[in-house]
Amino acid sequence: MHHDAAQPRPFSSRRRWILFGAVSVLFGLSMFYRSAIAVLTTDLMRDVPMDLGNLGLVSAAFFYAYALFQIPGGLLLDRFSPARVMSAFFFAALAGVILFAVADSPGMMALGRLLMGAGMACGFIGALKIISLHFQPDRFATLSGVVVSVGNMGIVVATTPLVLWAQGLGWRMTFLLVGFFHLAVTLLFVFASRDRGERGGVRDAPVAAGAHWKVQLEGLCLVLRDRQALLISWSAFIRYGVLAAVQGLWAGPYLMDVMGYPPVTAGNLILLLTLGVVLGNPVSGFLSDRVFRKRKGIMIVALAGLALTLLAFAFVPVGAPLWLTAVLFAVFGILAGTGSLPYAHLKELTPYDRSATALTVLNFFAIVGAGVFMQGLGLLMKTLYPVSTVSLEAFRAMFLVCAAVMLAGAVLYAFTWESFVGHTNRGPGTAVRPASISGYSSRGRNDGGPSA
Repeated sequence: MHHDAAQPRPFSSRRRWILFGAVSVLFGLSMFYRSAIAVLTTDLMRDVPMDLGNLGLVSAAFFYAYALFQIPGGLLLDRFSPARVMSAFFFAALAGVILFAVADSPGMMALGRLLMGAGMACGFIGALKIISLHFQPDRFATLSGVVVSVGNMGIVVATTPLVLWAQGLGWRMTFLLVGFFHLAVTLLFVFASRDRGERGGVRDAPVAAGAHWKVQLEGLCLVLRDRQALLISWSAFIRYGVLAAVQGLWAGPYLMDVMGYPPVTAGNLILLLTLGVVLGNPVSGFLSDRVFRKRKGIMIVALAGLALTLLAFAFVPVGAPLWLTAVLFAVFGILAGTGSLPYAHLKELTPYDRSATALTVLNFFAIVGAGVFMQGLGLLMKTLYPVSTVSLEAFRAMFLVCAAVMLAGAVLYAFTWESFVGHTNRGPGTAVRPASISGYSSRGRNDGGPSA
């Protein structure tokens, strides 16, 4: 098959922006579902009899399913029409939202969360696939940064707004209304992705040349053996793992129990961090796409900056001025708001027919990193300070370890190849990149060493 045959014809400008908006909002819903349990624990344990162990299982069920379906979802996106695959997954997630809202036992709630996690598993990678199919390559990092920012707005909504809605309407009615909104956006996505010029067709439906399951699995094996993919994925494991652990779990007890801030102040500081991430993603994407036209250098600077910020956290004394803590949280969030760049980087280093598979491997590493660091940092503090786990000394050790591993992430990224911003990999098995594995073109460089 001719290489161009694997590429879809572009949508009209209006329809592709509708499609982009719908998939961005759906990713925001994914992040909302991921974070919503934290502020509803009291209500959930009051209405559904369960202990802390069951509550932990209900919360973790989303992440287990989300991680488990990353690679299968990527294979399906590469094998079939991304729009059809994503629509089926989104409807499965909707079923999970409804089941969670009406559940009367921890088991039913966990099943609902499993369906939510599985159903939203290809939301982000699918969004990147939509961007790569319908927009110019030199807009990829900018638009993927917008998707990540919308996702982080979902985290913001899952804080104070969700508490207020749950207090006014009840958490069950709140989730049913969110499910109705999920249905409306999913239907918008479905209709925007359909090709009205072809009976029942979908314009992004072409299957990559030779995209049989055996070929897909061989492509997965190539990705898992690719040194560049592994370097970028392990750095994402560290970057997102530390971010998720700090933002989603350990910042709260650090600010309230160690630094002595009231809950509202602690919440505002965490919100400041989240807004930094929201701002950082589109800004870093724009700088990468249009100003510096580089991925690697920006990521190394960001990872090194995160390491320095974590090091600074380790030595902030109790009673430090609020403005200092606020500045550190804002800087941490802005530097962490570079999460879309590794996806753009790896996409440009990967052949078109394996792009979704490679990006889901990267996303899998990031999600697993979140679980490992959330649990691992707690075990670290408990092991080092069994008597005073929630203490300045314990959190100082945590921040020092996080700073060290973040610096290791920067070192890993230094060994990646620089990609060509704006390059699109049109043909299966071809990419403008060094010959790091069999099946990749060697046109990217001619000196055999990593680029600066």
